[in-house]
Amino acid sequence: MEHDPNLRSEHSVLRSFLLFRNTTERTVDVYWVNYSSRFIHYTTLKPKTGCMVNTYVTHPWVFKDRQSDERMHVRHQPVYLPEPWYTNFNSAGRLTRKEVNIHFPVRTLMDNCLWRIVALLADKEESALHELEIPRVLKQELAEKRNNKVRKK
Repeated sequence: MEHDPNLRSEHSVLRSFLLFRNTTERTVDVYWVNYSSRFIHYTTLKPKTGCMVNTYVTHPWVFKDRQSDERMHVRHQPVYLPEPWYTNFNSAGRLTRKEVNIHFPVRTLMDNCLWRIVALLADKEESALHELEIPRVLKQELAEKRNNKVRKK
């Protein structure tokens, strides 16, 4: 999805004030998607931490697990588009930052297991994957996930 020409920042008119929160136990990299559809690293969030961001409504944000490069989600979506600043008032009528909770994507049990194996094999040689005593179709899916992770680096 990186370099998807349809996913990019557009005009910078309507502001948004955010508080990104990493609700996971993983370290998460935060990326702003620029005007050329490139992911620009903004910051890294340790588990259970957050950061304040001033941005624009038309600027997409993406979050990735630092170790596995897996896309994290906000509101069950892989891309977050900010809301206008004027929608963020508390019960006392004061302007607040929009809290944006970063979470794991909802996955099938098989996907969950495959991602875990990819993470465990991250520092091993390619041959370690072929030595696993698992069905060939799973080895192929693992190789695909691992290759996608390596290509993105």
